[in-house]
Amino acid sequence: MDVLTIDGVVMPKVKSMSFGAEKIWSKKTGRVANGDMKGDLIAVKLKLQVVFAPLSDEETRIVDAAISRAFFDAKFRNPRSGKMETHTMYAGTPTYPVYSYAEGMPRYVGTGVDLVEQ
Repeated sequence: MDVLTIDGVVMPKVKSMSFGAEKIWSKKTGRVANGDMKGDLIAVKLKLQVVFAPLSDEETRIVDAAISRAFFDAKFRNPRSGKMETHTMYAGTPTYPVYSYAEGMPRYVGTGVDLVEQ
């Protein structure tokens, strides 16, 4: 089963995905004089925290190319619905921790990126 596809490209070696809900508040949201929070909730957007298993140079290029556009279509199983869904998303800043420069070894271990619904 393909865990995550971006614009139809299967992302390699997805180790884990954590799902969250980003609340988008109105401009005038904040604390008032008595300390209560006031404001209007405009939307709730999906946020995926994706972590990959150790990646080679080529696998890292696939991930990087997929998330480099401003917006893209990501397909994954939404835990809210229990179904495969496609959402237009954007990527936060990816991390590519170098594990080794030795030939034949995985190059990057702990690669991760946050994907947020547009």
